[in-house]
Amino acid sequence: MSVVLTPPPSKSDAQRALVLADILGIPFDSVVTGDDLPRDVKIVRKGLEALRSPESWLDCRDGGAPFRFLLAQACSLPSRVVTFTGSARLGERPHGPLMDSLRAAVPGLTLEVGTPWPMVVRTPATIAARRFEVSGVESSQFASALLLAAARRVMLDRQPVQVAVVGELASAGYLDMTRAWLERAGFTVTNAEGGMQVGLGNPATHLEVPGDWSSLTYLLTMSWRAGAAVEHVDFSAEHPDKRFVQHLESVGLTVDRAPLVRVGGWPKAGFVVDASQCPDAVPTLAVLAAFLPAPSVFTNCRILKVKESDRLASIQDLLGSAGVPTSLDGDTLTVTPGRVRRCEFNAHDDHRMAMSAALLGWLGGARIAIEGRSSVAKSFPGFWREAEKVGLR
Repeated sequence: MSVVLTPPPSKSDAQRALVLADILGIPFDSVVTGDDLPRDVKIVRKGLEALRSPESWLDCRDGGAPFRFLLAQACSLPSRVVTFTGSARLGERPHGPLMDSLRAAVPGLTLEVGTPWPMVVRTPATIAARRFEVSGVESSQFASALLLAAARRVMLDRQPVQVAVVGELASAGYLDMTRAWLERAGFTVTNAEGGMQVGLGNPATHLEVPGDWSSLTYLLTMSWRAGAAVEHVDFSAEHPDKRFVQHLESVGLTVDRAPLVRVGGWPKAGFVVDASQCPDAVPTLAVLAAFLPAPSVFTNCRILKVKESDRLASIQDLLGSAGVPTSLDGDTLTVTPGRVRRCEFNAHDDHRMAMSAALLGWLGGARIAIEGRSSVAKSFPGFWREAEKVGLR
């Protein structure tokens, strides 16, 4: 019987769904349940439960989206004192535009910022936020956090709220995902002068989270090498990493979509990837690029520098240590196919880099000793279990 690989619930979708479930009063267990959930999803769930109390302490660890989403929710609730903490890396990542936007939109709000932790949020007894404005240059999560905050205010006040994004928008697909979740939850999101307007339509009573497209990039790669089938693949999902399939097909691979998904064929070209369109899939694509018949080019890679690690540097470190040539021109990365050799790699507690390193060694038939293997729990707690099905240990 063919091996069947199973992805976890989508981390990005689940975080948005849980925030909206909290706003609508939908039980969390009907959205996602079980002990084998991505760590970031658990952080969001625990944080939302804590925010129901007037005073709370939230540890977001290294979760960028959990921190930004929970911060915006905390600032949308009246009479709260919330203390945030997290990892040193999370404190280094950009959050200033979101904090500035929240301060401007909520009179009486105070944000006391440590170096970098703790951050203490104190909200006024009355909140009348009707418009948020934020830069989208560094991360689309700022705008997504504000759209979810707008939904909270709409539910409480029954008045529309505007969200304006200033400048170029990074990772626009994730903002599209947030809009889709608001509409699925029964909110309206319309284009208004200077931005988007959130209103209330028919509130949902049930929300369902699909499989995770970011995690599927690893499983689809395993399918190509091992002939395994992959289940719970939702091709209708609004997820930027769904572009991974387009990139596979662009180099000549085939993706059989039904009833289970299988990847086959042999590549005939290198990738051409705009990293800003599917940033979380880039480490997997960069690993696959080592086995293509021609160099692959990744443009707009600057967005990778502000993830859980500096992924642009980590990709070069991983591939270079394994003997795969790379070059960087500005923010354009070129990966040239090469023979993979045995090496050691420090993933810097970055889940995507740990999983990508595992794939590189497996595909290349060379042992890569990974420091930080346990970091996969952030998004894919069952990764090593699924990987063992195809002989990846």
